[in-house]
Amino acid sequence: MQLITKIMKTKKLKLFTISLLQLCLVVLGAGCNGEDVKDTTEINPCPKTYESIKSLKNVIGIIGFDKINKEFIINIHKEGTIDEIITAYPCELSNEFKKIGLEVILDGYLFVDEDLPKPTFGGQEMFRIDITTISITN
Repeated sequence: MQLITKIMKTKKLKLFTISLLQLCLVVLGAGCNGEDVKDTTEINPCPKTYESIKSLKNVIGIIGFDKINKEFIINIHKEGTIDEIITAYPCELSNEFKKIGLEVILDGYLFVDEDLPKPTFGGQEMFRIDITTISITN
């Protein structure tokens, strides 16, 4: 009888340990998809909430101006490509960076905004950008 009780306690302990391990894996793995994704509950300078689709770190961009939509843009060449460009519409851009042709280095989060214009040429992607840091390149 003691042997059966001991075996049952060992099985219960193993089951408990496995269940606890699975719970820990679920909790630790929740929200991790391999990309930096910004939580939409943070302070957001953009006009609507969003989920970022990609984070940018130390990328170089050129400031431009969209005459049709009357907004400043940042054109970012996609590394490793010949002609692919990300055209990013900043949610906020300080006056010191509102100079067409200015080369900047920035970090930020890209997200889709259905209200943006469609790409005008092949290889162009259009996004909103929440800039976290920006500076003028030397």
